[in-house]
Amino acid sequence: MSYTGLKGKQALITGASKGIGKAVALEFAKAGTNVMINYIGDDKDALEVKKEAESYGVKAEVFLADVSDSAQVREMFSAFDRLFGTLDILVNNAGIAQAVTVREMTDEQWDRMIKVHLYGTFYNAREAARRMWDKKSGKIINISSDLASLGCEEFTHYSAAKGGITSFTKALARELAPHINVNSVAPGGTLTDILADFGEGYEEEEAAKYPLKRLAQPQEIAKSVLFLASDDANFYTGQVLGANGGSVMN
Repeated sequence: MSYTGLKGKQALITGASKGIGKAVALEFAKAGTNVMINYIGDDKDALEVKKEAESYGVKAEVFLADVSDSAQVREMFSAFDRLFGTLDILVNNAGIAQAVTVREMTDEQWDRMIKVHLYGTFYNAREAARRMWDKKSGKIINISSDLASLGCEEFTHYSAAKGGITSFTKALARELAPHINVNSVAPGGTLTDILADFGEGYEEEEAAKYPLKRLAQPQEIAKSVLFLASDDANFYTGQVLGANGGSVMN
């Protein structure tokens, strides 16, 4: 499926060296969108995404930055300005996941979860909004989760962070209207590297909870992101697309 208005645009995707972020970056590249691939960790993964993105004939750059650090986020956006010029699309995807009961959760575990997801979304959206406001156009897409609506045992900090992103999306959409569209995608369980951290059998147990009886492929989530970034979604703002296999039905 092709979406209109993406060719020649410039996008920044956080957490784009693996999983959903990688799929988003590559789907944008296929659509003709130039991409900055934000990452933290292994350079090799990010550079492989860059190489594959460039194979579709677009410009691609990588930038190492921890989205929970506002100074690093500012540096990344300054680099984007130099390398790409105009920012058209921001995808706030960077995230972490961790299972721990609230009884055992440390201050550091709570803080890190909130900082990466909620502060990271805020820091990047603030920089994007400053640029998009001046030119009176742009698309911001925040990645939330079905757990923002459902909650989940041992994921209280994750659920809280994602719920905050959903509320932030709606408020920011009102603030930046009518020229800038702000929306969210709230995936259900998705087949990414993170699942391996939860042990053998986790994937099958999770899939059984969904009406569709499977987890999503990252590319399926990416399609929702591309739709919201495209001209086809120009009348969407403050919305949450639930690519979740039926876990949440609105």
